[in-house]
Amino acid sequence: MTDAPLSLAFFDPARGLHGTARAGVTLLFEGRTPKALPSGPEIAERGDTYHATLEDRLDLVFTAVSEAASVGGGRTRICRVVGTVDGTSVDCLGTVTQTTSAPAWAELDALRAISAVFDPEHAVLAVARRPRGVLGHGHELVSAVILAGGEEHGVEDARLSTVYDADGRQRSAGLELWMPAEDFPRRASGEVVAGTTLDLPGLQVNAAIFAWRMEGRDGAGAYDVTVRSEPPEAA
Repeated sequence: MTDAPLSLAFFDPARGLHGTARAGVTLLFEGRTPKALPSGPEIAERGDTYHATLEDRLDLVFTAVSEAASVGGGRTRICRVVGTVDGTSVDCLGTVTQTTSAPAWAELDALRAISAVFDPEHAVLAVARRPRGVLGHGHELVSAVILAGGEEHGVEDARLSTVYDADGRQRSAGLELWMPAEDFPRRASGEVVAGTTLDLPGLQVNAAIFAWRMEGRDGAGAYDVTVRSEPPEAA
C-alpha cells in the first residue's frame, strides 16, 4: 500500500466491541451502543503493520494476514488486530483499506460497502454503486471479491439484497456471488449488530456492524450505506 487515504475496521464479537476509523471520524460500538469521535486516528505504517492511536481512546496494531484485494475503488487487506479500546483489550480480525479511487459523487446517488470477515483466510468484500438518477437497487453496479486461502478470487456477478427499517437503516442482507464456471451462486447472509447515522456535508451515512454467515462459517464485518443528501432548494 502507499500513502493514499486509509480506513481501518476491527470486529471483536467475543467482547462485543467493534469500530471503524478514517480521517475525520472514528466510530466505536460497545454492544449496540455507538460512540462517534470527531477525529480519526494517527496511523503509522511499517511494512505489513499499521499502528493506530487516538488520544487515550484507541491503541491498536493491525498486522496484515492477506494480500490486498481490489474492489470498488479500494484495496483491502485482512488483518489481525490487537491492542486496547477505552482500556479494554482487543484481539480479533479487521481490515485496512486504501482508497485508490474516491467515489465520484457528482455521478452517484448512493454507495453501499460491505466487508464480511470469517477467519484469516476467508472473507467477502462488496461495493454497490447507484448512478445518479436511476430508480431502485436493480440498476446498481455491484462488484465483489471472495478471499479464500488468503487469495483473491474474482466474482463474475454479484447480487445484494437488503431489508431496511422504517427509517431506511439496513437490518439484514443477503449476497449471491456467481463465480466463473460455477452453476450455482455462493451465498452469504447477515444481520445488524449495531449501527448509527452520520450527517456529513452533502451525504448521509448509515454505518452498521453486521454478523455474517457463509458456507458454515460465522463472521463479522461492516455494512455502510452512503446516500446523497440534496440541499434544500433556494426560495
